[in-house]
Amino acid sequence: MEEPLPVQESPPDAPQPPAMCLAARLLNVFAVPGEVFVGVKAGRFCVGNWLLPALLSAVVGVLTIIVLLSQPSIQRQVREAGEQKAKQVDQQVTAGKMTRADANQVQAATRIITDPAILKVAGSMAAALICFARVFWWAFLLWLLGRRFLKAQFGYLKALEVAGLALMISVLGGIVMLLLTINLAKMFATPSLALVVADFDATRKSHLLIGAANLFSFWLVGVLSVGLAKLAGVPFLRAAWFVFAVWVIQESFFVLLGGMLGQFAL
Repeated sequence: MEEPLPVQESPPDAPQPPAMCLAARLLNVFAVPGEVFVGVKAGRFCVGNWLLPALLSAVVGVLTIIVLLSQPSIQRQVREAGEQKAKQVDQQVTAGKMTRADANQVQAATRIITDPAILKVAGSMAAALICFARVFWWAFLLWLLGRRFLKAQFGYLKALEVAGLALMISVLGGIVMLLLTINLAKMFATPSLALVVADFDATRKSHLLIGAANLFSFWLVGVLSVGLAKLAGVPFLRAAWFVFAVWVIQESFFVLLGGMLGQFAL
């Protein structure tokens, strides 16, 4: 008689790594974003994954605006810009393109919007609003790319968590920008190619394009790509292609918009 083969016992399940706490996720996203996003995908929804990065980003943005507009050199640049605008208005009055009454209204409005105190309040509110809107916007883009192009099934809230944690890169970038602003005492002191431009002009499309080449922007695109790849279960390069394409389109739009607004202001 043939002896029955011994029954092989199935190996015990490998122990699952312990879940990261919120502080660990916020820090580890800089070094091991893949592990962070795997845990986010498998875990329950955590509001802190997006809310805390958004709050930190808003705080850094507000501090940057306040410090920037508190620098005497920056205040002088703003004042000179207002004086230049007033001279342009006077030239239009002389050329018969504008009445003196309209010119007075424009100059009065220019004095108001170039007042440092008003700029600090308005700039701080705008910075905080943009920081929160950015989290929801990138979450929407990740969700849209995953559902439409990668044919993956994951909810918007998971994309929101990934986008929030990834934007910790922007928080660090904002801190670097704040330090550059303090040390260089000039506007648009970002960790980008704009640093090599002696007289950066935000109304010129070429300068805005140079400023878009930001080290932390490229880092952010990479981390967002890792997050999308983990959520959709696809290779990194496949996800990175879509994220990078969306980022290029977005930055091109901002460059064109900035140039148009600059021409309108002139």
